[in-house]
Amino acid sequence: MQENESVKGRGISTNMLVIPFVIILVFLHIVIVLLIRDVNHSENVLFNQMQQCSDFQQDATNIQAGASILSETATSFILQPLTGDDETNVGPLMTYVQELDRDRRGPEMAERFRQKAISAEAQALIDDAAAVTEQMAEIQTHAMSLVRSVYPLPPVPELSSLPEVSLEREELAMPEEARLGLAKSLILDKTYSQLKYTLSQDIENCHRILQEEFERSTAAGERHISLMRTVIWCVMIATIVLLISIFLVLRKWLIAPLRNSARLIESGQKLEEHGVQELRLVARAYNGLLLRRNRLEAILRSAAETDSLTGLQNRYSMEHSLIDSSPESGSLAVAVFDVNNLKQTNDSGGHKAGDNLLRTAASCILECFGDEITCSCYRIGGDEFAAVAYNCTEEEFKNRIRDFGLCAKREGISVSVGYAYTDHAGDNSFQVLMTEADKRMYEQKRAYHEANEAD
Repeated sequence: MQENESVKGRGISTNMLVIPFVIILVFLHIVIVLLIRDVNHSENVLFNQMQQCSDFQQDATNIQAGASILSETATSFILQPLTGDDETNVGPLMTYVQELDRDRRGPEMAERFRQKAISAEAQALIDDAAAVTEQMAEIQTHAMSLVRSVYPLPPVPELSSLPEVSLEREELAMPEEARLGLAKSLILDKTYSQLKYTLSQDIENCHRILQEEFERSTAAGERHISLMRTVIWCVMIATIVLLISIFLVLRKWLIAPLRNSARLIESGQKLEEHGVQELRLVARAYNGLLLRRNRLEAILRSAAETDSLTGLQNRYSMEHSLIDSSPESGSLAVAVFDVNNLKQTNDSGGHKAGDNLLRTAASCILECFGDEITCSCYRIGGDEFAAVAYNCTEEEFKNRIRDFGLCAKREGISVSVGYAYTDHAGDNSFQVLMTEADKRMYEQKRAYHEANEAD
């Protein structure tokens, strides 16, 4: 009885554990509501963006449509100023005046776009298109004024707003046929055609840019909505799992087994820790064993993976790390180092001098390659070292090797270096790179010895 009371006095009871579960359930339901609201809001934003893109493209089209109508009606009048009854052809001019009254002139539409705050690239195209329409209108007005100087307009009130320019003295002095010819040349020449082509290209490019911007924003919005829906499903699944845990696991499968586990741990058997009240006695015994085991494993791991002379990781550590973390993609670079003159140093200064030489080489390697994030350093043999780098460019790795050379020179040591690099790491990349780097290192070492022998 006292033992049971002692057990009950440690930790929180099962009933007390229910309260956090309820709080978690309420929190999950609030998260679901907020996520659903966010999804609805994002969908509304996407719809508005689609509508806005459609409006922008329609407005851009209106600029070209208005300019096209003005151009066609002006051209129609200039090419055929008289009807079959030898009367002034006012039909195209009436359409021209009506189009002038519509609110889709180039400068007006450009200002509307500016108020809508479209991208600078699209706005520049709209501004250029507006300027082109104004140039076209100036040419049209000039050409129609030349024709009107030959064939005056009848007194039609609707045509009173038709724009007109004052002709130059030289133009007025020209024969009527020459004036009509000049008007036709203005509207049919290469300059006017180029303006129409430029307008068409500006509007087409504007359509493309607006569509690309809409597609980018739509893709981002759809990714966000997809993510939120995935999170909603995860939260709903978590809620279901939590309910099942409360009503089945806690009441039927946890309390009795956990009390039995405490007795088994007391008798020396090993069980997993789950953290409810009935497992506190188990945790007291198990955690002590786990702590001692972890400390022992840390000591053994350090002894197994660290080179005692240089403090660098050893060959076993390198192979173990590559098995655990070798990339399936991305770049991989390997450098192999071999300390020159180690035997001569041992022979002349003793093993202590040789050890100092190795420590100096390791210090330079660690200084230039040991950032512990993208690059790791190892001692893989008596006088051999290696550095492995992930996700770096070949130029960056070459700079590290160059810096190492400067460090070695500063410390007064000679080390042969070979490296290999690949942009796309695969299953066998490390072995291939090690072989290639080792080959290059021995080529450099051979060249070093041949140079010394020559000296």
